[in-house]
Amino acid sequence: MLAEKGSSLLNRPICQNLCTKALYTPGGNLQNLVETNPFSNYWCNCTMTAVGPDDRFVSPENCNRSRVCFKPIGGTPIA
Repeated sequence: MLAEKGSSLLNRPICQNLCTKALYTPGGNLQNLVETNPFSNYWCNCTMTAVGPDDRFVSPENCNRSRVCFKPIGGTPIA
């Protein structure tokens, strides 16, 4: 079951505007953009705050295709 969860998380698109300090520290990894880390702070590059341009909080779970401000890393998927 853990393997299923891991593969589904990695297949989910990540918003290019989602940021966390963990990416800028030695040993930081992209896992913090895929799954919310309770010890990380998240912000949106559009607003530079914890709230996106649509006035909703940002996190890996909240930043998804349902938001008008969502821009996936690598561009819009073809499928």
